[in-house]
Amino acid sequence: PPSAPPTPPPPSSPLPDVNRQTTDPPCFPSSATVQRADGATAPLSSLSAGDSILAAAADGTLGFDVVSSFSLADPSAKAVFLSLATATATVTLTPTHKLPAGPAKALKQASEVAVGETIWLASPAADTLVQAPVLKITKVVADGLHSPLTMHGGWPVVDGVATSYNSAAVVARNKYLVPLVEAVCPSLGRLVVAAVNPKPMHYIDGEVVAPLSSLEVAAAVAATAAAALGARKIAAGRK
Repeated sequence: PPSAPPTPPPPSSPLPDVNRQTTDPPCFPSSATVQRADGATAPLSSLSAGDSILAAAADGTLGFDVVSSFSLADPSAKAVFLSLATATATVTLTPTHKLPAGPAKALKQASEVAVGETIWLASPAADTLVQAPVLKITKVVADGLHSPLTMHGGWPVVDGVATSYNSAAVVARNKYLVPLVEAVCPSLGRLVVAAVNPKPMHYIDGEVVAPLSSLEVAAAVAATAAAALGARKIAAGRK
């Protein structure tokens, strides 16, 4: 009798032992690198608010975006990361950090990306992103938690790979909201972030903001508004 056709291999699946509910913020280790506007490669641990780094738009074109003061940096932390390796690049990021994957550049958590799936690498010579399949995924422990949040919605290119600090909807909103909040009252913005995060937030300028309750945020908003009103009255009285 004819032999049975071989059983096709099961489809690749994300790593089963990674806790997707980790409370570590979506970040990279201190050793991860970006490209500055002058072409130099720099570790994330060396960045400051206002620096320009290589980033990609959703259509795949490359450019530079500005690191905002809402970027995270905690060099003293130690965390579990996933390393996604292609033939030419390896990006290491926390399991909940997002990056564009597949032909449609859908933003997926690192823990949801499977071996064989494509991610997007920067090709500066072509001034665009190119696809490359993930060949290997490993779990590693590394020092530092860093996340460059871009001012104008660009996808930071980290270790040569396009990434995204949040969902497409949040990034699209923040490209307008972040410059506004930074110009008006960045401290208040950090307090609002503290109300929805269970762990202290370590910002790129060294400030650490502990989690706050909604009542504490409301009190801080009221105090900030009162201070702003008082400052306006003083300024008006001097005219």
